[in-house]
Amino acid sequence: MKKQFQNWTLFFIAGIIAIIGGLIGSIILMTGVSAADGLFGMYILFSLLPILLVIIIDRILVWKFGNKNVNKVQFSILLLIILLWLVRFVVNLII
Repeated sequence: MKKQFQNWTLFFIAGIIAIIGGLIGSIILMTGVSAADGLFGMYILFSLLPILLVIIIDRILVWKFGNKNVNKVQFSILLLIILLWLVRFVVNLII
């Protein structure tokens, strides 16, 4: 059982969740009666293309460098993003 989940990474899991959620949301919006909702559903579909590109790059990097090395880099990127959000929050409190 452990062999199945050996090559999963942070960006791969987040990307799959984002694609599933985006597809569900865009289908719900595009089947509505409003033209604006339909356009927003199409916008969500087009915004899934960069996520798909990140998943493809992630899979190439896992194939080339291994799961553990790629996960270390991805967690470092996640921590950097969280740090930047915290800095932005503190700066907005001060200003």
